Amino acid sequence: MNQLDRNRGTRRRFLRNVRIGCIAAALALLAACSQSAGTTSPDPNGTPRQGGALTMLLPGDARGLDPYTASASNVADGSRLSALYDVLLWSDPSTGTLRPQLAESLQPEGDASVWILTLRSGIRFTDGADLDAEAVKRAWEAHKLPQLRSLAAPTVATLGLTVLDKLRLSIKLPAPNANFDRMVARTLNFIPSPKTLENAQTVDASRRAPVGAGPFRLREWVPNDHMTFERNPDYWQRDKGLPYLDSVTFKVNVDTPSGSRIIDEGGADLTVSTDALLINDARQRGLSVGEIPLNGGLMVAFNMRPEQDKKKPPRPFANPDLRRAVVLSLSTAEIDRRFYNSAGAPAKGIFDSSSPLANTQLTSPENDEPQAAALFAQLTQNGRKPVEITYVVPNSPKATAIAQYVKERIETVSKRTVTVNVAAEDIPNFIKRTSLDGNFDVATFQLWADDAEPTIFQFLHSQGGNTNLTGYNNPEVDAALEEARLATDPGQRREAYTRVQVQLNKDLPFLVYQEAVAAYVCDPKVTGLQLFNDGVLLFDRIGIRK
Repeated sequence: MNQLDRNRGTRRRFLRNVRIGCIAAALALLAACSQSAGTTSPDPNGTPRQGGALTMLLPGDARGLDPYTASASNVADGSRLSALYDVLLWSDPSTGTLRPQLAESLQPEGDASVWILTLRSGIRFTDGADLDAEAVKRAWEAHKLPQLRSLAAPTVATLGLTVLDKLRLSIKLPAPNANFDRMVARTLNFIPSPKTLENAQTVDASRRAPVGAGPFRLREWVPNDHMTFERNPDYWQRDKGLPYLDSVTFKVNVDTPSGSRIIDEGGADLTVSTDALLINDARQRGLSVGEIPLNGGLMVAFNMRPEQDKKKPPRPFANPDLRRAVVLSLSTAEIDRRFYNSAGAPAKGIFDSSSPLANTQLTSPENDEPQAAALFAQLTQNGRKPVEITYVVPNSPKATAIAQYVKERIETVSKRTVTVNVAAEDIPNFIKRTSLDGNFDVATFQLWADDAEPTIFQFLHSQGGNTNLTGYNNPEVDAALEEARLATDPGQRREAYTRVQVQLNKDLPFLVYQEAVAAYVCDPKVTGLQLFNDGVLLFDRIGIRK
């Protein structure tokens, strides 16, 4: 048996372990919520009928619907993009494996430094262009265009792309990566028509008039209110009667905690949420709920990026004592009690407690007011050098309420020597201000990762580009992440990620205060729901129960 065969066998065993862990965690969470609620979630797998329309709630509008501007995360634009473009492949949370969709396969060669993407034949975009290997190559290379400011630019910049024939693309990596398929599923999954990439004008137009090969196409967009998508009559799975629905409307609902009530009262049919309180309320109301545990979590993240203007002083949170003081001022249990009615899971760190990659013996520091007060006094010289910081949050009731709690704790524990200015931004501007411009001192952030690859790697590695939101730079962490990326043995991966956890607990680039979970919440009439990746929906199979 050669080394690749051994690696594949080890990876299958690892994925089997991931599957068992994820199922156990999901069942435990489901049981706990069901017992406390006294209800069970209706079966989401009934047979759909042909036709009908659904309304899905999302917390904000999109900056654009091209894959370079939009955010592919679960509560942002991921489901919109999935409906418009479909996906090359998707991560199945029930098994931990990757499943092909537009792609027929994505397989490594040799030492996994070269991968071959093979596409299904006969797929066309809604403008008639072929979805072939050249279209994928062109779409991926567009991420590198500086004017697009794509978060995937650092990833694509390292790839060597060669079209082998109409349906096969060779991908040369800068180094072996046994988990590159997860990279594609998370960052390079949505392919626009090559006609939208012909020049700057067509690219700009595609933000409001996207062209994909997905089950739906855009019919109407009323900014900050709703988008309506209609069935794509030329969808590649039309011979199977897919998609089932005639149309899907994505409606903006900034008041996200009200989502379960709106669905229960008939004002919408579906939403995806990471809010434990909303998920628990949905179960109480007898709505359909399906959830998946994720790594990452909800966090208070500190900006340590170097100032581009060298004449400016370092950012406040370049000082590790200020980071530690803020973290020690806060209590994850108190946040859970005050804002989630104790329905969530206070986090121990960036890995979900059920993850096979987590070392549950390690817990991030928090909730030590005397030490926090001493640190604040030291770094402000007992108020002679006051500190002022800007805290940027998404403009939602929950996010702003938590921000006000953080502000109150910092200002109280520091005896008003540290002033916190809260800036609430709508989601498109929040993403631009934090991830793209780095214009913040501290931010509420949410990270959702079905696996540590590639999301946690990019979030923590010093070469992660804009996806490294905090600007964190630790050579020991970089080395451990790179070691884990090369490993296929679960024990080796866990050992490497333990070293990451140890360093994070020392450096404190952020405080994760809630473990991550993603769930769909819907009217029981909705069926065929499949979450993938970090909680995005596949739209080819959603329908209304017969």
